[in-house]
Amino acid sequence: MALCLTTAVTSIKLLVTAFTLVWTHSIEKIDWQEQWQVAPDGLLLAAATVRGSGAGMEVPDGAVWQNGAWTYK
Repeated sequence: MALCLTTAVTSIKLLVTAFTLVWTHSIEKIDWQEQWQVAPDGLLLAAATVRGSGAGMEVPDGAVWQNGAWTYK
């Protein structure tokens, strides 16, 4: 599989099947991670992990608290 990233100036092709996005919430200062899979029909969110909750960070029904974080699929 390949993931193509494109801007107004250039494109880059990455030969990956999965990747993780990690960032810190700008207000709550809480870590957030998303694991993505590259599939033939596009990107699929495999799982997400949030190390707390706060403004705009509500976890969905079915999320599980484990190892100090909410995890959901």
